[in-house]
Amino acid sequence: MHLSCSSYQQIYLDDKLKMASIKKINFEIIKNNNGKFCIKVNNKLLKTPKENLVELPNFSLAKILLQDYKSKIKSKDVNIVSAIKITNTAIDKIKPQNSYYIDEITNNLNNDVLCYFSSSPEELVNIQNKEWLPLIHYMKSSYDIDLTYTSNLFAINQKTESLSKLKNILKEENVFRLSAFYTLSQITKSIIIPLALVNNKISAKKAFENSNLEELYQISKWGKDEEAFNRLNTIKVDIRNIKKYYDSV
Repeated sequence: MHLSCSSYQQIYLDDKLKMASIKKINFEIIKNNNGKFCIKVNNKLLKTPKENLVELPNFSLAKILLQDYKSKIKSKDVNIVSAIKITNTAIDKIKPQNSYYIDEITNNLNNDVLCYFSSSPEELVNIQNKEWLPLIHYMKSSYDIDLTYTSNLFAINQKTESLSKLKNILKEENVFRLSAFYTLSQITKSIIIPLALVNNKISAKKAFENSNLEELYQISKWGKDEEAFNRLNTIKVDIRNIKKYYDSV
């Protein structure tokens, strides 16, 4: 597969995508002897910022990466995350430190936004009960993970058994899916929401709404602030794109 664009960028998989003086760039997706998919940029193999070779598990993911490159060449990138950044993290960070990232994700269950309910106003509490409790129950019914939740300001420590079960789930993911999951957990401030999303329990739209429920409630009451609205819209797009990335692996 060959793709060409009107500008050139360095051959490292760098999300900054600094332009160089060459006027034309040609992409080629190739399958190597290990059955992995690599990307050639003007006949040079693409590498990460840490100079690791970009080897992808399938053609679909390679196409998503190329689309990300093309979009960044054509317009200014406003999104928080990208396929390029997720891939960089997978290869340069998670692959050599897999256990570290699994532990970090697991421990973040203690800070999951879905486990911290508001105490007032009653209308918001009712919305949280309607939207969040089914997801908490989903963790029990699907993964046998019991979760503690509260409306107090005190920090929660989930049961050791619950954390252990979550860790075992994460261990089954390859580095690319784990990187996507890790990114989702950062922008949703949740572990429950990404787990429900990647297993198609909820849609990307619902994942966005549940992770920003209180802010969206305040907007519905007091009107939208333009800056906040743009930020939320960016997050909504990011969640949808990360889900697409995860599903492609």
